[in-house]
Amino acid sequence: MRQDCDICRGEAFDVEFGRTLVWQDELWRLSTSLVAPIVGFSCLEPRRHIPFINDLDGPEAMSFGPTLARVTAVLMSLTGCDIVYALMFGDHVPHLHVNLVPHRAGDAVTGGAELIDPAAPIPPREVHEAFVDRLRSAVAEAF
Repeated sequence: MRQDCDICRGEAFDVEFGRTLVWQDELWRLSTSLVAPIVGFSCLEPRRHIPFINDLDGPEAMSFGPTLARVTAVLMSLTGCDIVYALMFGDHVPHLHVNLVPHRAGDAVTGGAELIDPAAPIPPREVHEAFVDRLRSAVAEAF
């Protein structure tokens, strides 16, 4: 736990941002907003201070996928949504957290393509292809 990290403050942070703790184990905690325009808008975060997804290690790394899958399945079941978006934009609060957003057509979530500025220029296909080649090699080397 870091004193300078908002999320490490746990329940105090929850109260400040209109969230409530709904579940936790020794590694993870799940809080849900009481003020969001989407019922069920939740946040999954490690209890230990892990700044970003690329810093994920140890038992949190081993349990991240299964925990995320179980939590999103429960959210989907309880909200009756079509999909649960899992969003990570971690540089605003440097403590790994996944925003879980139940979505169904017509709700307040824009989602989909609107998540990216439609006016943003699209890099040439060759740039994408060159990156994919480098990514394939790097991932093969990493595994």
